[in-house]
Amino acid sequence: MSRYIFIFFIFLALIGRGQSKEGLMEALGRADSSSLDSISYELFKYYMSVDINEAKKFGRISYRYSTLNKNFRGIAKASRALAYVYNRIERFDSAVYFFSNGIEAAKKGNVDDVLVSLYVDFGIFHETRDTYDSALKYYNRSLDISTKIADHEGMAAAYNNIGLIYYYLNNHEEALSHYEKAIEIKKRNGREAEIPVNLMNMALIYNDQGKFELAILTLSEVEKICNGECSDKIVTDLNYDLGYAYFEKNELDKALKYLTTAYELAKSTNNKKILAQTLHRFAKLRLIKQDYNGAIEYLKESEVLSREINLRRLLRDIYDTYRLVYQAQGDLTKVVEFQNKYMLLKDSIFNEKLASNLKDIQLDAQRKQSEVIIQQKDSEIERVRLITTLVGVISILLVAVSVLIYRNYRASHRMKKILEKEIEKRTGELVKSNSELTKMTQEYDQLVYRASHDIRGPLATLMGLTNIAKQDYDEPLRVKDYLGKIESTASGLNQTLSQLMETNRIRNLPICVEEINISEVLDEVYSSFKSLNHFPLIQLRIEKGDWSTPLLSDRHLISFVLSKLLDNAFKYFSSYQQEKYIKVSWSQSEGKTVIAVEDNGQGISSNAKEKIFQLFYVASDVHGSGLGLFLAQMAANRLGGRVILARSSSPTVFKLIISTNLATAQVEDKPVMTVAS
Repeated sequence: MSRYIFIFFIFLALIGRGQSKEGLMEALGRADSSSLDSISYELFKYYMSVDINEAKKFGRISYRYSTLNKNFRGIAKASRALAYVYNRIERFDSAVYFFSNGIEAAKKGNVDDVLVSLYVDFGIFHETRDTYDSALKYYNRSLDISTKIADHEGMAAAYNNIGLIYYYLNNHEEALSHYEKAIEIKKRNGREAEIPVNLMNMALIYNDQGKFELAILTLSEVEKICNGECSDKIVTDLNYDLGYAYFEKNELDKALKYLTTAYELAKSTNNKKILAQTLHRFAKLRLIKQDYNGAIEYLKESEVLSREINLRRLLRDIYDTYRLVYQAQGDLTKVVEFQNKYMLLKDSIFNEKLASNLKDIQLDAQRKQSEVIIQQKDSEIERVRLITTLVGVISILLVAVSVLIYRNYRASHRMKKILEKEIEKRTGELVKSNSELTKMTQEYDQLVYRASHDIRGPLATLMGLTNIAKQDYDEPLRVKDYLGKIESTASGLNQTLSQLMETNRIRNLPICVEEINISEVLDEVYSSFKSLNHFPLIQLRIEKGDWSTPLLSDRHLISFVLSKLLDNAFKYFSSYQQEKYIKVSWSQSEGKTVIAVEDNGQGISSNAKEKIFQLFYVASDVHGSGLGLFLAQMAANRLGGRVILARSSSPTVFKLIISTNLATAQVEDKPVMTVAS
């Protein structure tokens, strides 16, 4: 597979070393603090492909003296160098730190050329870890800066990189659009020799779309452009892509020929990515020929290489091929094992968080487009205003001319009347035209405003959801998986809307005071959770306290509050507790009834306990709507009481405190946000 991206610091490997190591060391010994940063950076470049530890040492020296000299360009370059080093030695947190530090320095110093490189490298860093949302974010930023400084090479690379991300996400339309933009820029700037990589990426999409002839035709064009002069990497990728196309076209002999050539080239140049990919294809060929043992051997080799260089998407496909092999052998245990591995890895790459972040990125891109539209609208409004001003000036001039005409020809009464009528007519037309123009301007403003504010949000949300849902439209299992997630999301939204509707019911339904049997209410509420998978694991304990006076209150509201408190206890139970329980107790004193709900679940953090009764606040990583405790508090207020958090953990205790006789209590229809110490 051809992935044309800026490899970390490849430009450094292509730069001539200029001075020898000895010359640089001698210069370092004579240098003062003002030049130590640049000389150390040159030594970093010397050692980066020779001794990574020495490279790190000189990178840190360059960084230190650039910081002392407040040389923002030097800080940005040295940070980029250290990010490269730490990524090489797999200290990824440090790499992220220096990427971020370099970006900040480049922004402060307005060093846009280095900023572009940092954004590209940081994008690659995330792309190799399959965090496509972050990769897309930094590639988009590299495109923005490249466009700003008219860096055509950077713009072409950014379009290609963004296209790759959309390709990984199966958004072929967006991917092809970005590849075409990259090719257009290269043609416009006389860089046709660099076009093959974009064409090979387009061929991959044509293969995925089943357009095998178009893919092969595109790759033949690459061969013509190269004419035997392309790099080993491009030739290796080209042979693999041709093998891939013929394999998908089911011309297996041709596929084997090109894949074998790609394998030999990759082996001679230590191109582990192509080695892993060709081994996977060999395994598929063996599977077709029913040589299951041979297929498994190739899959094992491919799996080892994929793990070594973190090719998670390929590893996912390898697990799927394992599944097919064992399915053909009738080994159902292995089928289930590799199906689970496939699903776990797929979900770790494509998940709801990625979808949400991609939606935000798409919304941001659409916001920028909207800003352009708004700027165009402002220009149009300014033009209309200018026309209106000119019309006003012309109107004044016409009036002045009319007065002159009247004075010059006042001797002729008939002529005067004709002129007055003409002036009146023209003035009326001008006033009418001016009024209509003003009205049109206002209507235009309203239209643009609604288009940019009312339509943009819902439309962008729909686009984000549908783009994610159609990424795997050609694979039924994946489509079923995504539909399940969409159904789950819709169910959660329906639940939230139901709870919002419950707000109105709580506020407006009349209070019905009756004698309450807490045991009966508790049995009904507790039984409503029997459908939960973990219901049998949690024991209900009941403790009755002093109960001398009948509880006169609203049964529906008390049941509602208890259901929300028990829902929290079930939802945030602790899987690590050997004995899981929910304890409900009640007591009375001084005209008040207290119902306590206790559980030994996850508890509530100290940072969250002040906010848990706020609307839409979610205190845990466990999914929730953020409405439960808010609604429980509202219902408690209507009962003339409140819900408090009496204890936040070990165990967690909520208490409902209400008047024993609601008929004589003063009820406040207002949430009271109270947390006990």
